[in-house]
Amino acid sequence: MFRWLIVSMSLVAAAVAQQGDRNGEQQTPLPADLVVPPAPVLDVTAAQATLRLQPGFELAPFAAEPLVADPVAATFDGGGRLWVVEMRGYMNDLEARGEREPTGRVVVLHDDNRDGRADRSTVFADRLVLPRAVLPLRGGALVVAPPQLWWLADADGDLQAESRTEVLGGFEAGLDNPEHSGNGLLWGLDHRIHLANDPRLLRWTPTGFVVEKGAGGGQWGITQDDRGRCYFNYNEDWLRCDLVPGRYGPRAAVTGGLPQLNWRVVEDRGVWPIRMTPGVNRGYQPGRLRDWFLAIHTAVCAPHVYRGGAMPGADGDVFVCEPAGNLVRRIRTTTADAELRGANVYQAERAEFLASTDERFRPVNLLTGPDGALYVVDMYRGVIQHKNFVTTFLRRQIEARGLAQPTGLGRIWRVTAAGAGPAPEAVDLGAAPVAALVATMAGENGAQRDLALRELVQRQDQAAATLVRTELAGDPRPAVRIVALAALDGLGALSATDLRAAVRDADPGVLAFALQRCGPWLARGDSHLWLAVERLTSAGPPAVAWQLALTLGDALDAAAHERWRGRCLTVLATMLRADHCDAALRAAIAAAAGPAGLVELLRPGARPALAPAVQRDLAQRACRGKERTVLTAVLELAAAASATEALPLLQGLRDALPRGALRSGALTLATTTALATLARSEAAPVRTLATELLAAVAVDGPAAVAEVAALDAEQQQRVRHGEQVFARACAACHQLDGSGMPGLAPPLRDSEWVLGPPERLMRIVLHGVRGPIEVAGTTWNLEMPGQRHLGDDELAAVLSYVRRAFGHRESPVAPAELAGSRAACGQRTEPWTAAELLTK
Repeated sequence: MFRWLIVSMSLVAAAVAQQGDRNGEQQTPLPADLVVPPAPVLDVTAAQATLRLQPGFELAPFAAEPLVADPVAATFDGGGRLWVVEMRGYMNDLEARGEREPTGRVVVLHDDNRDGRADRSTVFADRLVLPRAVLPLRGGALVVAPPQLWWLADADGDLQAESRTEVLGGFEAGLDNPEHSGNGLLWGLDHRIHLANDPRLLRWTPTGFVVEKGAGGGQWGITQDDRGRCYFNYNEDWLRCDLVPGRYGPRAAVTGGLPQLNWRVVEDRGVWPIRMTPGVNRGYQPGRLRDWFLAIHTAVCAPHVYRGGAMPGADGDVFVCEPAGNLVRRIRTTTADAELRGANVYQAERAEFLASTDERFRPVNLLTGPDGALYVVDMYRGVIQHKNFVTTFLRRQIEARGLAQPTGLGRIWRVTAAGAGPAPEAVDLGAAPVAALVATMAGENGAQRDLALRELVQRQDQAAATLVRTELAGDPRPAVRIVALAALDGLGALSATDLRAAVRDADPGVLAFALQRCGPWLARGDSHLWLAVERLTSAGPPAVAWQLALTLGDALDAAAHERWRGRCLTVLATMLRADHCDAALRAAIAAAAGPAGLVELLRPGARPALAPAVQRDLAQRACRGKERTVLTAVLELAAAASATEALPLLQGLRDALPRGALRSGALTLATTTALATLARSEAAPVRTLATELLAAVAVDGPAAVAEVAALDAEQQQRVRHGEQVFARACAACHQLDGSGMPGLAPPLRDSEWVLGPPERLMRIVLHGVRGPIEVAGTTWNLEMPGQRHLGDDELAAVLSYVRRAFGHRESPVAPAELAGSRAACGQRTEPWTAAELLTK
């Protein structure tokens, strides 16, 4: 969650190293003559006076203590009530004492007289440990309270939970490392509940939730736009977006992933606070501060796409919190139909949308209300980052300015267009008739459209489908046409006729959204849809082409008849040869085809126009999963081809294997016949590469299978224990499936560092590693801290797990080996560099 600014520290002398200190890093203290403004606790009126808002907007308090305390997340329900997550156990002192006590709550704020200010608070649930997200639904609410996601039932509708049922586990990191664990609970337009910092999805069905795999980007907070695209971010990354649905992430993993997922929208790192901000965790680093003001972001979180329709010119803009800088940024995006880009609306003025001179102003969540206002959740405290990341530099400032106390405060601010007046009367969507829900879905407030859609789908009133078609499907606004498709889909009433019309829509967003739902119909051979789809293979917006390819992959999965499978591959082959087919589209085509389909696309009859670089890329993507039949097929294609055509296929296969010298057994084949033929080629480049590959081959016979599977009972138990340690300590960054997170943590799946000598891996986890370091062809310039605080048994277990998980078959690591490595390098204080590790 909060890798943000002010962190906890122990009450021992500041000279004692803190948990966030990095070995060998010099932390130059502030100059003795620097006068940093004090940070006294301000009441709501005084705090409001410190807030600077851009012209054309107004701000007022919606709620404050004692109605709310330590708020970290909030969401509106269909009745216009604000549900707030209170993380009351978080960092109550510099030691984080009592953090696991069940003091957290979910409260519901009521604005009874609709004057834009909360009048009372109802406790929906208490006795929660570090709760981090809530989603109110019919009959109760989903709540993330580590280590579980709970269903808290409210059968009588009195806004007080009567019981709790575990829905999903795997949130252990929220106890040990609250900055890095699943959160968000966004009901998307696809009727899946999306999480930030967790790759799992919950697909809603009338009979319950179905767990699916997704992409899982982001750190704290998640939002969506009118097209249903998810946005998220990281502490040092303003904004990212899934340009295609995250559910395609697992499918694409075996072919090298999709660049459209976790797409970086904003490159700029600059930030413009209005208060002197030396009290940031690594303010001693060069370039972090500018004249003692924060120069580059360090605590970014909680993006929110504004869709409220009540702040002129702001619809579609993304607002983002930066609590270390005591500000909220406004980002405007462009190129919506391609690789999305964004920038600070007020960059020319070197300013932000909202900023404060109060160091305790900590915006940590944003949302749109039923009135169209933008609500800012302010945790209001001095210390917001967890003790796990504290530095001595920061501790000194916390103590000097008395920032550790008090806790238990919190404010929620309401931002409106200037002169907007009081909030209008809101429709209680939970009690509204279907006609009122449909009317709300046709409104200008996108947040209310989402709530009305959710209510309609949960009711499963099939009679609503007719009203949706007559009132919404032909609306001139693309956002309303999209929500109509989403409603029909959620009601189970989406027909081929609906889709035939939608795939001819002139708006790329509507078209892409419709294509996402066409796969099963194409698999059944709907001729009208096939004609429409085949027309889309010519040049058009990249967003449509990406989705078209992925939809063909859906159809390939569902097709029962070889005729339709063949047609899918034919269209994908046509797209590959198109002039507009770039690397991003090729990645989508590869994900759609899968390894076996890529082999078909590489066959001579299907690739007369493919350039060698494209053949190499496709071969690499086909072979990444190291499926024996696919590897054999690619080698047979190469053996039957000319030397010119064989070389890129061999190069692609080599690219799919770990970098560096290949060890024996790195390549598993059923037979070496094709590779041996290539090793006798008259063309030197082919012969050299084939010989290198041949030396790394292990023939996949019964003996080899027995060898990789042979773990004794003790080792098997160690691997099982390692899975638990990984979920608690590693998965928040490296992800449960080992895929990593762009901008945050490299992948472990198929990583040469994981699959290489275990001694390297042991040194990395003991002392850390500092970039630049290349992993799977990508250079990472980050630093992973050592995990020496974990014991030898735990570290050996987690290393054994990652060397056996994700399809790996490497040897496990014994605790004695770990202890030996710890002793051998016991005096080391610096993280390793890649160069050092490679020479050891």
